[in-house]
Amino acid sequence: MKEIDSTLRNLVEKNRTPSVQYAVFNRDSMIHQSVAGYANIGKRIGVSESTTYNWFSVTKTFTALAVLQLAEQEKLGIDQPVKKYLPDFPYNENITIKQLLSHTAGVPNPIPLRWTHLADEHASFNRDDYFRQVFEKNKKTKSGPGEKFAYSNLGYVILGSIIEKVSGLTYEDYVRKNIIRYLNIKDHELDFTIYAPDNQATGYHKKWSLSNTMLGLLIDRSKFMGKTEGKWTSFMPGYVNGTSYGGLIGTAGAFVNYIRELLKPDCRL
Repeated sequence: MKEIDSTLRNLVEKNRTPSVQYAVFNRDSMIHQSVAGYANIGKRIGVSESTTYNWFSVTKTFTALAVLQLAEQEKLGIDQPVKKYLPDFPYNENITIKQLLSHTAGVPNPIPLRWTHLADEHASFNRDDYFRQVFEKNKKTKSGPGEKFAYSNLGYVILGSIIEKVSGLTYEDYVRKNIIRYLNIKDHELDFTIYAPDNQATGYHKKWSLSNTMLGLLIDRSKFMGKTEGKWTSFMPGYVNGTSYGGLIGTAGAFVNYIRELLKPDCRL
């Protein structure tokens, strides 16, 4: 473990990454945990076990778990067509829930980098209105149902809508009540909200890189990019627009607790 710690700390010291945090664990206990670097370079706020991160697509595993819970309760059938639960579903009427789960539905996947909004816009942001326009612009499937694998964030937006329709709860409340509460963690450790801005890890992109130059073609840099801090350009605090494909925010410890629960033979989830 000491050698791994030394290697990762060396990456931080050589400015190859702003920070690093990792954990080694099994289903019963935390074996080793290490943190190094800064959650915010400009403010010199170090990473700690209370630092929260945008979990992005890890959220999809919560969405899939929620769908399977509802299937286990016989509130939906994963082999049933999506249209049975969402009559306004805009794609092939033969697409099933299982195909959405496995990214084999053929639902398109436009570049999602623009699908974000700033933290100070969050209270007024309307997810359903936003994605109504996205679906309107992306009406054609990429392949027939079940023909091939093609990753799709939009497929998981649809799964979030199915969860809401079947459960009668918002997607966020369903996950809170049926997954997060079983993990014995607090709201500020895992939720869909940035509870403590100073504990939230700032997103960074290497200033002198081709991909950083290309970002200007994909997002509004003047709105979404912050100050340059050393070799890094910061992102402004924000949220992804589609909660069910990438909206969770939490600590590394919360992530560990989630995986440890999944590993248990008597998993409560």
